[in-house]
Amino acid sequence: MLNGKVYVVTDPELVNSVNRSSRVLAFNPFIAQLGKRITGHDEATSRIIQHNLNGENGPGYVTEIHDGTVAALMDPKSVQSISYTMLREFSSYLSRLKQKNEIGLFAWIRQVMTRCNTTAIYGQANPLNGDSKKLDQIFWDFDENLNLLMLNIFPSILTPKGNSARAKLGSGFQEYFNQYVPGQTKSSLMTLTRHLINNKYNLDIWNAARLEVGVLLGVLANIIPTTFWLITHIYSDTTLLQQIRQEIESTSVDHRDNGAAPTLKVLTMRERCTLLHATLREVLRHHALGSSVRFVREDIYLDGKYLLRKDGIVQMPMSVLHADRAVWGDDIGVFRPSRFLKPSENHDSSGDLKQTPSAFRPFGGGTSMCPGRHLVTMGTMAVAAYMILQFDLEPVDGAWALPRPKQESLATNVFPPERDIQVRIVRRKGCEGVGWCFSMD
Repeated sequence: MLNGKVYVVTDPELVNSVNRSSRVLAFNPFIAQLGKRITGHDEATSRIIQHNLNGENGPGYVTEIHDGTVAALMDPKSVQSISYTMLREFSSYLSRLKQKNEIGLFAWIRQVMTRCNTTAIYGQANPLNGDSKKLDQIFWDFDENLNLLMLNIFPSILTPKGNSARAKLGSGFQEYFNQYVPGQTKSSLMTLTRHLINNKYNLDIWNAARLEVGVLLGVLANIIPTTFWLITHIYSDTTLLQQIRQEIESTSVDHRDNGAAPTLKVLTMRERCTLLHATLREVLRHHALGSSVRFVREDIYLDGKYLLRKDGIVQMPMSVLHADRAVWGDDIGVFRPSRFLKPSENHDSSGDLKQTPSAFRPFGGGTSMCPGRHLVTMGTMAVAAYMILQFDLEPVDGAWALPRPKQESLATNVFPPERDIQVRIVRRKGCEGVGWCFSMD
């Protein structure tokens, strides 16, 4: 599959044509070819995955997993349940912070959100939540060595750390699923759905656990650096920080008269906190730098003009699309959230998105668009808002200096920073001893 021609598509209209041609320009073949290199499942499981890979003769494992995941992550009650659990866990970590703390910001966000997000997905039996095996740290050893694992050349020799991390994560999930009882084990609907489909296709626990290691990439690898970049961009701009604080306070915080704790109203934040949402989108425009890929299953004329040969690879690099001057204007290198605001919300509407959604692809597009995009948006905005309302961040070095992104994994679209930022995290004046709440109403 990797020996054909590579076609790079950077025109937004041609990207739309790729999206419309999902039967011929397919993503699923990459799951079959690269999935085994990532998770290390056995050949029998590979045959199950490859059967009816693109739904040629009815449903297959991959199509059922995809459809089940989409259904679970588009279900409002499911998304609210995951978000509630994640924020409950995150709130617990914030409550343990002292009045003043000095932390490595990315390291702290990564540690806390790894545990919060996986607990929201897998429940209290979450294998990454125990201190003894340190699987929450081991996952990042796996992620950092993923490119070498995907080469699949004597992984125990070429990347012993990554190979060992993958095996330990697999063992952790094997223990988890050995104890998993549908209807009794409290987990997300997504996890339950995957478990039932695995049983339907007679996957044994060892291989189901290995496949779950791959799921972790979708759960963790992009949302954590996205949260880091969102928080650093906001706190490093005092004007933007003040504006967003005022917006959250005025639209999404319930200050009750009976002396009860102030409450962050999460569900309506995307619609009400337009500047915070625009800031998140601008973060993704700057920092979602990966590439969407498709496999050419048969010869096709793209947009009726360009011949793509069978067995070729189509790449749609986000870094190019997100820097298209025809779409974003000449200030593409400037961090300017206002470009995502509607004219009615924005006094500076120059360079707004010109009805070209295919030029903005942090979650991919077409039939393979990330099913968790709404969950990521809600969770990232809520975590940032919870921090912004309660804490000030002060760089230990005295001034904010944002690091450059560092590409570590081909499976990651939003890259982590090449270095951490040491900050003092201080409770805001007036927030000392105040217990904040959140609601999903």
